[in-house]
Amino acid sequence: FFAMASPLKSLVNDDNRYQRSFQLFLERSSEHQCMQDFIHNVLPDILASIGDGKSHLNVIGVGSGAGEIDLEMLSELHLQHPGVTVDNEVVEPSSQQLLNYRVMVSRKPDLDYIKFTWNKMTASEFEEQWKVKKTTKKADFIHMIQMLYYVKDPGATISFFQSLLDKNGKLLIILVSG
Repeated sequence: FFAMASPLKSLVNDDNRYQRSFQLFLERSSEHQCMQDFIHNVLPDILASIGDGKSHLNVIGVGSGAGEIDLEMLSELHLQHPGVTVDNEVVEPSSQQLLNYRVMVSRKPDLDYIKFTWNKMTASEFEEQWKVKKTTKKADFIHMIQMLYYVKDPGATISFFQSLLDKNGKLLIILVSG
């Protein structure tokens, strides 16, 4: 009897392999189309209900990846609140994904109403930093798309981000089920 090392390596420790696997997943699944439908048909009404007429909104994207979905949601937010400026905190542990996001932002015109803050860190590192800095800023919209799989304690993570919401703020969580 001998033990074999598991041939399945975790993608968490191999960013290049993760990026290739994720790209393949997007190409082969209907997940992306479902998200598009949600963003353009359901999310606008949700976004319309935030902000209470404020001229400035705070958004936090947790696990933003390369930003395609973030920018679509920010675009919908802009349609619902045309004259509003936005602080957008991007929380993403992958250097490559953050770079892709920044490049995409640099190529998109008309994003001058958004101030991007780039946080190359995990959700728990962000939480730790937020608490250390004793940040009191509240968020109007927080989204966590396909990222709760990567945290040790999803319940605690959700509770922390819920605690950052302003009155009428919304927390959007999207997970693939099944």
